[in-house]
Amino acid sequence: MQNMPMSDKLFFLKRVSIFTHTGDNIMTKIAEAVTIRDVVPEEVVFNKGDKGDAMYVIISGQVRVHDGEYTFATLEQEDVFGEYALLDTIERSASVTAIQNARLLVLDRVTFYDVMLNNADILQGILRVLVDRARLNNKLQEELNREKEKIAEQNQEILAASEEILQQQEQIALTNQLLDEKNQLITSSITYARHIQNALLPELHELKMLLPDSFLLYLPKDIVSGDFYWFSTLGKNIAENPTKYIIAAMDCTGHGVPGAFMSSLGITHFQQIVDLQGITDVGDILTVLNRNINRALKQGISISRDGMDGTICYIDTEMQTLEMASARSFLFYIEDTPEGETPVLHILDGDNFPVGGVADFQKVFQKHSIKYKKGTTFYLFTDGYRDQFGHKNEKKFMMKHFKQLLLDNFRLPMAKQYQLLKEIHEGWKGYFTQTDDILVIGFRL
Repeated sequence: MQNMPMSDKLFFLKRVSIFTHTGDNIMTKIAEAVTIRDVVPEEVVFNKGDKGDAMYVIISGQVRVHDGEYTFATLEQEDVFGEYALLDTIERSASVTAIQNARLLVLDRVTFYDVMLNNADILQGILRVLVDRARLNNKLQEELNREKEKIAEQNQEILAASEEILQQQEQIALTNQLLDEKNQLITSSITYARHIQNALLPELHELKMLLPDSFLLYLPKDIVSGDFYWFSTLGKNIAENPTKYIIAAMDCTGHGVPGAFMSSLGITHFQQIVDLQGITDVGDILTVLNRNINRALKQGISISRDGMDGTICYIDTEMQTLEMASARSFLFYIEDTPEGETPVLHILDGDNFPVGGVADFQKVFQKHSIKYKKGTTFYLFTDGYRDQFGHKNEKKFMMKHFKQLLLDNFRLPMAKQYQLLKEIHEGWKGYFTQTDDILVIGFRL
């Protein structure tokens, strides 16, 4: 019962909204990876609380989504369920059971990740759906405002006609219902974006295994972030205690969904450049990333000026060396000093131009190296922390205060530094909204 024409698989897969902008060649790869599952009446597809591991598309038959005896919905041909399982392993929020004989198209999460990580186009297609939904919501909001103004003018003209007034009230109710539905769609879209971004970001517990004496302060301005962090153990499993690894902190153009689009591109290209192509020179990594972003966004042909700033480091713990390259960013480090000596905050400055932004395939990023002493503390960061406006004086926190904050507290345990930076940020911000995405990484070698 597993046989099914490729054209039929593609027909049903293209009904899934997140694949709307995915090219036929990649859709064919996905279609080749799906399986068919036949279920009989009362057969459970999955239970509430199960770990999500696959998305399902109904080819024929019916299933019900339920919690015990309570039925949330009845789904039938071309309906999709369980799609969040493609993005993470969140527990199923309801059970799904067959009502009648049903045939299901099954795409498991592991297979989807394999296709997505080796084909940046599918990621761009998924995120394009989310951006299109956001733009559609803005357009509908404008149309709603115009419709409300029109209705208000008409109500002045037909006050005496109760039947026409009733019709106008019904129209308002329908318009408001449409807006509510579209707002719910946008919220769902941004949630999709958050799941995608979280799935692509490295696991924090792995970072703690790699750098036990470290902290990561990561505060998106909105649900999703234009800042991202990334690291690689250069092909080795963390359990093997690698002595050489790469870590990066990057700040993309914008925040929210547009920023998340750029950060997802950055993460995907880092994986391709370092993990697949085997490039480990930090200057070369940013140089190749710049060319890839130029090509991906068609810069020089399109109007896109999007790009990213940030710092990337290559650490060799055996040789006690650190190599860095940066795009309009810095690396701070503070060496431990004997009691009585004043510690100094050292700055490694990189190149004063961004990754991407404009089409420049000749752009080359330089590598800088230092020999560090045991006990040296390093900080990677984006500009969000120092650019936060304070509610008391309506001024930015500024770089000089950020430097002094790190210098005054670098000897504290990393967990304490994390808590202190977060508390000081919240106190400075007060009732102001967060100005930008925030990312600060601290580690002691």
